[in-house]
Amino acid sequence: MKKTAVTDIPFARRLGRTAAGGSSLSVFWTASGIEFKLKATDLFIELESIYSGLELWIDIMIDGELSQRIQLPPGISTIPVFRNLSDNGEARSRTVRILRDTQAMAGDEVSVLRLISAETDDDAVFEQIPEASLRLEFIGDSITSGEGAGLEKQIEWAPIVFSAVEGYAYKTGILLNADVNVLSSSGWGLYASWDADTACALPRYYDEVCGLEKSDGDAACGSLEPWDFSSYVPDAIVINLGTNDSTALKNSDRWTPDEFNGLFREAAVSFLKKLRDKNPKSAILWAYGMLGNEMAEPIKDAILAYSGETGDKNVYYYEFKNCTGDRLGVRAHPNRRAHDEAASALSEEIMRILKKTGGDTK
Repeated sequence: MKKTAVTDIPFARRLGRTAAGGSSLSVFWTASGIEFKLKATDLFIELESIYSGLELWIDIMIDGELSQRIQLPPGISTIPVFRNLSDNGEARSRTVRILRDTQAMAGDEVSVLRLISAETDDDAVFEQIPEASLRLEFIGDSITSGEGAGLEKQIEWAPIVFSAVEGYAYKTGILLNADVNVLSSSGWGLYASWDADTACALPRYYDEVCGLEKSDGDAACGSLEPWDFSSYVPDAIVINLGTNDSTALKNSDRWTPDEFNGLFREAAVSFLKKLRDKNPKSAILWAYGMLGNEMAEPIKDAILAYSGETGDKNVYYYEFKNCTGDRLGVRAHPNRRAHDEAASALSEEIMRILKKTGGDTK
């Protein structure tokens, strides 16, 4: 068997915002990790799971199929991806993705998945991967983190009920043959979290690799490094924020509705400006909803105000179908059926926008 550091795997692609540390790769966000293609009969992946309270899960995909969903013990592990896979004794080519299933966990003392090496049979060959047709970026909350898509009958808030690959963001990427970057955290908002904490707002941490994970342990693995926006240029950016902001207004007497909506609009306009500054050519789509639409008007007002102030017309609003009844799973969150439907509808909307604007739809 031969061992290859993940940063030395020929033709490998990083998925999501990650940070290289020596020969390893630090992974913080859901649906982030690494993809590579190889001709081999045996493959093991060496990794390290670093957390203090909320365990880490990974998804292993082989040729687009979920082969394993694993809860990792703390420390370094070697996971068998496949063994003795051959066609009449001959190895064949397979595309493998190793993904962090667990969302970024700002509330944990540290939460890092380190991908270290791939171990293969001696005559394994790494091969070129075809390029994706598009690049997408998703910015959201528990809906985008796939809460309720991992397990649908449990009521506890725990990593096991989340799923990266069953969520609408990842599924949209599959439907459009797109690379996907996901920045999402359960309970967080555009301006305030569900419990009215204005520090728990995704736009505050957009400039870093994973700025919401800011402990010494996270930082040592690269979470606070500035993100290189030239390394991943999205064709479209999808924002799904506002659901927790509406809950913040309901749960707190800090603001009147008019005060809160005004602050929300101001924060939304500011975030749209930041997105455009960092991503000059990307279509921006605020795709809101699935669990209510109370913030629809403030979002629309913010888009109009931003476009009127800047002249930028490449910003759009889209409203998901509200999820009720048999579209809801754990903790009243969208279930897998709801995510399938959302991904299908969103894919059509993204393609409509990109065709309209002449975006890259190769």
